[in-house]
Amino acid sequence: MKDQRTQKRLDSLDIKILEALGIHGPRNISDIARELNMPQQTINLRIRQLKSHFSLRLRVSIYHTFIGLKKAFVFARATPGHGGLLWEAMQADGYWLYLTARYDAPESYYGIYGIPIGHTDEFQQFVKEIKELGIAQSIDLYWSTCIETVNLSDNWYNHQSEGWVFEWSKWIKDIERQETSLPKTLIETANYPQEADEIDIIILKELQKNADCKLSNIARLLNLSPQKVEYHFQNHVISKDLIEGYMVLIPHFEGISDTYCFMFMFNDENNMAKFARSLENKPFVRGISKIFGENTLLVNVYLPRKEFTGLTDSLSELIRNGLVKSYDYAIENTTRRKGQTISFEFFKDRSWIYDHEGHMKKLLEIATNTNKDPK
Repeated sequence: MKDQRTQKRLDSLDIKILEALGIHGPRNISDIARELNMPQQTINLRIRQLKSHFSLRLRVSIYHTFIGLKKAFVFARATPGHGGLLWEAMQADGYWLYLTARYDAPESYYGIYGIPIGHTDEFQQFVKEIKELGIAQSIDLYWSTCIETVNLSDNWYNHQSEGWVFEWSKWIKDIERQETSLPKTLIETANYPQEADEIDIIILKELQKNADCKLSNIARLLNLSPQKVEYHFQNHVISKDLIEGYMVLIPHFEGISDTYCFMFMFNDENNMAKFARSLENKPFVRGISKIFGENTLLVNVYLPRKEFTGLTDSLSELIRNGLVKSYDYAIENTTRRKGQTISFEFFKDRSWIYDHEGHMKKLLEIATNTNKDPK
């Protein structure tokens, strides 16, 4: 059966399936079929079409806290002429997870890292060294909680017209009615237990690449029996909450859309919690995290360009009402970004190997190449 749709536009059924995938994950198609009262074959066909026609990607979001990693966001601006060096320098520490260039400032980037607990001071030295070597003219490090994944829902989607309706004024009123407790993922912790072993880390790494990867394929990769991998998946990965959730990534808006990292500052934790809760079902949000020790949220925003003014006008009203203190944002240059899985190659004997001296040596080597700025 071929897809009869002539336009690349998500329809009502697509939205329902995408929402269900975010809740149940791609490994539970039977649950999705029951919820939508549809045959599994139809669901599977639609998912294949979404992958081929809309670049749907399905990944797991790891709860890094339970594998001994602390999240960090680094925002940097290169010394003029050293943009390529800065890009290279930010990868010199192998624990980076995501890097992207920025449109909002020339030769600027931001990165997300997962740093082994016990080595956070060394990472701070690493970040400081990038500036001291003259590679960056400014660089800021923020420690954060894990990132709460926000997947697509049909909130703000009109199933009759099969289109998105951006109800900014309704969102403003919505915030006041939210509860004042933070989502679990955004609660600060001092406890970073190591709940994984080497097999678990490889399973997580493979599911990060493809959330519906067959466990039998992982078993072949590890040269283990499928039963053993299944045991680790059920009794370690799932039972020990090593997965925060499933990421359902798809360009779901029509027209030109942009991706941002917003930083929202608040006067108190109650307003911050209300704001965070209000974002949990919004189609323009992909992830939320909290900066340690501050009433500040970092939010990954994906938004049609024509709706940007609607968002900023709403934020201005929220500031006037005292719900938001202030905000800032970085615009991602998606033509220059890259991600990688957890650094499984550094995991041995249930602990992370952190080569601080090696990272600093790499930085020095990069800095000596100032006349050969890589692009």
